[in-house]
Amino acid sequence: MRILGSLLRWLLNINTIWGLMILVAFGLCAVQHYWPTTTVLPADALAAAGDTFTVRITGRENKVVERTFRLTRGAGDALAVPAADAVPRPDAPWLIGTKPGDAMSGDLGGPSPVCLLTWDYAGHGTYEVLIDGRAWARGRLVTLQSLTDAAFDYAKTGFDIALGLVASMVLFLGLMRVGQDAGLVQLVARGLHPLIRRLFPDVPRDHPASAALLMNFTTTVLGLGNAATPFGLKAIRELQNLNPHKAIATDSQVMLLGYNTAGFALLPTTLLALRKSAGCSDPFEIIGTCMLAGAASTVTAIVMVRLLARLPVFSVKAALAEAAREEAAAAAPTEGAR
Repeated sequence: MRILGSLLRWLLNINTIWGLMILVAFGLCAVQHYWPTTTVLPADALAAAGDTFTVRITGRENKVVERTFRLTRGAGDALAVPAADAVPRPDAPWLIGTKPGDAMSGDLGGPSPVCLLTWDYAGHGTYEVLIDGRAWARGRLVTLQSLTDAAFDYAKTGFDIALGLVASMVLFLGLMRVGQDAGLVQLVARGLHPLIRRLFPDVPRDHPASAALLMNFTTTVLGLGNAATPFGLKAIRELQNLNPHKAIATDSQVMLLGYNTAGFALLPTTLLALRKSAGCSDPFEIIGTCMLAGAASTVTAIVMVRLLARLPVFSVKAALAEAAREEAAAAAPTEGAR
């Protein structure tokens, strides 16, 4: 049970989740890099076109690579790949093999034979397999080089978007600062005070953590993500002063983290600024959807924090026992050396 609890906490760690996602994505990309592509084509359509088909690949900057293949028929009407088309090329696709496949449903519901074409290409991009100008198969070719290119392309895109966000964020934060000076933040804070008391019952009313929590919730609801960060850090620090076990997060600290991760906001200023910088004609049309999604994620986060806190695996007692075992295991080699 202890091992299962440790494994579950490790799997629920956000860094573990991100690491596993990266490893899975890299693994799938490596498989597609070395695994050739198999395309299923109707045998009757291929025969009607004179056993000729075209592979068209659209790569970076919409560069199109196209090659037409003509299969040969041997004994028993079997299709074969010409030797010249089976030679790997760095600048165009090539055929590896062909074989008849199982029957599948035709357009009229009856069975029709198919042909399995195995081919490969050294580059990456989207592909189409055409017969008589009609696309019978589509897909995407992924290589390790495409993974590297995508990483650098999206890093550049993120930097360009971040530059465009500056002006919009300054505008929204300035408007919110006006609302703060006008008393809007204080008004919302008074309305949220009963909620804070219910979510953090172990925080004394007059403790500094209560004020920091109140300001963090208020600025988050108003969409002041940047302004909410320092209040959240201050709240965590004040909650740590109430923590009897400094190496283990309390339920209040976990609740604060869950709420800030979900981040319900009446006005999603960051997303609005992002849409504006991307050239959206109506950046405000997503406000209702964002409020609904934010409310659902926030309720889910609060419920999950409350439910998981009741499980023995996530209790403070279990965490203390695990910490004691780790300290004993670390001290064991030292005692043995003596």
